Amino acid sequence: MKALVVGLGSIGVRHLNNLHALGVRELGAVRTRNLPPPAQIIPEDVQLFQSLDQALKQNFDLVVVANPTSLHLKTLIEALKAGCHVYVEKPVAHEKRYLSGLTRYVDPRGSRVLVGCQLRMHPGLRKIEAWMREGRLGKIYSVQVDLGEYLPDWHPWEDYRQSYAARADQGGGVILTLIHELDYLYWLFGKPKHVFAIGGHRTSLEVTAEDTALISFETEQGICVQLRMDYWRKPPVRHMNIVAEKGIVDWDYPSRLTTLKQNGQVVEAVALVPSWDRNELFLSMMQKFIEGIPGGSIPRVTLQEGMDVLNIALAARKSLQTGRQVRL
Repeated sequence: MKALVVGLGSIGVRHLNNLHALGVRELGAVRTRNLPPPAQIIPEDVQLFQSLDQALKQNFDLVVVANPTSLHLKTLIEALKAGCHVYVEKPVAHEKRYLSGLTRYVDPRGSRVLVGCQLRMHPGLRKIEAWMREGRLGKIYSVQVDLGEYLPDWHPWEDYRQSYAARADQGGGVILTLIHELDYLYWLFGKPKHVFAIGGHRTSLEVTAEDTALISFETEQGICVQLRMDYWRKPPVRHMNIVAEKGIVDWDYPSRLTTLKQNGQVVEAVALVPSWDRNELFLSMMQKFIEGIPGGSIPRVTLQEGMDVLNIALAARKSLQTGRQVRL
């Protein structure tokens, strides 16, 4: 297999190194800025290109879209038109324009598209999915998620104010940049019927997009969900609490612990070992995708699912801007 990574920021370098670790030896990368990469590139014989058009002429099998959010959609379409399989970093796009016609570029018998929401590979979330499937939770009444990270600490080697995550013109802001939460909420609990959000640029961070959002919705299955997210907190917080008929579930990413409680007592738990590293999520996601391509298996996060979650995120943004509930 020949693989091309578009964008050599921290996530692009991660994917390049992971592909090499998974045995892919014919590797290329597109760099539009002549800057040193933020991390070590392990493979030594990577072909470097200054434009996507130039790179796609080399007949790559797989394209990894890892450039700024505002460029995802254009890069994805160009890769599909070239007949490549595509791993596109979340979110699929930063606006709704052209999204409805995107599927026409996907041949059901040909190219596969995976949206990079790798938290679906997290052992704790997979265990929650299993508990739900096995009927261990019964009816789910409500879900509360809290997510906070301090944006200036993300990439200490760069000015956070210039990062895509901080800039509205590059598709930044907490709602789109931290869309993982909306993805796993959609995956586990279903599609919202409507979305209401408040927030905006509320902190002293020098950003041009929203740095705070509180999002509420009810799913089609009647589950009440609340999500709080921001760019401000230290240390980072990532936690989900589920109130259900047969028990209470807590998933805590920083402590690597997932518990199911009944009557205040822990009846089952998943604790990740201290040596567990988040890169395992990226590796396992990419490995499953590559292994499934020859047999035409359905990717872990399909393009349609990625589009559905993007529509939820954009509805939350619209609600935040208008102060009104948005129906989906």
